[in-house]
Amino acid sequence: MQITTVKELSEFLKIKEKTIYQWAESGKIPCFKFNGALRFDLNDIKTWMESCKKVPFESYNQLAQTAGVRSPRKGVEN
Repeated sequence: MQITTVKELSEFLKIKEKTIYQWAESGKIPCFKFNGALRFDLNDIKTWMESCKKVPFESYNQLAQTAGVRSPRKGVEN
């Protein structure tokens, strides 16, 4: 368990401290209070970050999309 503060987490995530407080208040980010101070477990934060990732569609592959499609040659009509 690696505990971090709001300030340290804001630097880690590159977001404002105010945003972290808002997320914590609304339950959007895993946190706990220790003696009245808001704290975060970095392992929980990393797991939370992974759950926030958007995975691209399986069919999204630019190379596969363009490999089967030929562009018409100049001066040649289809």
